[in-house]
Amino acid sequence: MTSALRAQTKNITISIVLMVIAGFAPAIVMGALGWKSAVSVAMLGGLATFMACTMGKGWHTGLVMAVPFSLMTALTVWSAPYALAAAVVLAVAAFFRGYAAKAGMQNAFLTVVIALGFIVAEPPKFSTSVPSPVLAGLVMLATTAWVTLIVWLAQRWVHPPMLAPITTDRVLWFSSVLALMVGIATWFVVDLKLGHGGGWIILTILVVYQPNLGDGFKKAGARAVGTIVGFVIAIVVGSVVENGPILYLLGTVCLIAAMVVMLTGKPYWYFAALLTPAIVLYESAGSTVTKVAVERLEATIIGVLITLFFMLLLLPLAARARKV
Repeated sequence: MTSALRAQTKNITISIVLMVIAGFAPAIVMGALGWKSAVSVAMLGGLATFMACTMGKGWHTGLVMAVPFSLMTALTVWSAPYALAAAVVLAVAAFFRGYAAKAGMQNAFLTVVIALGFIVAEPPKFSTSVPSPVLAGLVMLATTAWVTLIVWLAQRWVHPPMLAPITTDRVLWFSSVLALMVGIATWFVVDLKLGHGGGWIILTILVVYQPNLGDGFKKAGARAVGTIVGFVIAIVVGSVVENGPILYLLGTVCLIAAMVVMLTGKPYWYFAALLTPAIVLYESAGSTVTKVAVERLEATIIGVLITLFFMLLLLPLAARARKV
């Protein structure tokens, strides 16, 4: 094994270990304590904060985003029963995520808005006298603080990427269109009560739409291909495995493989092809693999079609102004 390969393997291993400690630990602890309603919030928040730190500016990113992310979580839970309010909250979150491209931070905050999308699709319900929005916000604050602490302690092993800022004109186009798409999608997700599948639609829009339209069309194709391949993998696994714990184990293997693919810079469709069965197998422990896989495939296709529709509308403007 060459020194370069050893170094890469070491970095990947450390990143995965940190992801488990930082991203999953709060959810595991809350689950062990019996706080089931807090588990999903902690899981989403842990992973979102870890990705923001590692793809942004290290622990400084976690420190800056802790309070805003927690407040947005509380607002998201509060607005979840009301389609219009939820659409506005998610649109605002999407706009600020897009505007972060001015500092090259659009990828860092991608999973933050994705987390809010899943929370609004399936809001947590706490059976206490304290309002659910307040508790969800506090859980998110504690989770974000934990992840930031871990990243700070491990900063010698965390190497954030070089960030590429985008011009103000392009950022405004990107932010505004992204906010419009996410807002409209959120309205339908809440109004039609689409549940977790609705969160998947919002995720797909956030992943596919890019500051540059050409990149967006490529991402749409890669997302569709990767999801279909992942769908086939999940169906094959589900046809021979029905045991819940084994499905969780295989889902974890797929998730780790997806992280390795992402960290080594492989084509995006590889990542989607591994992430899809990971999510499907996790969710299938209480259902059937085929049912969950079909629901996720449908949601992804809807998200891709929505994004392609808006990007096609923008093509004439892009050709004229070269600002999109």
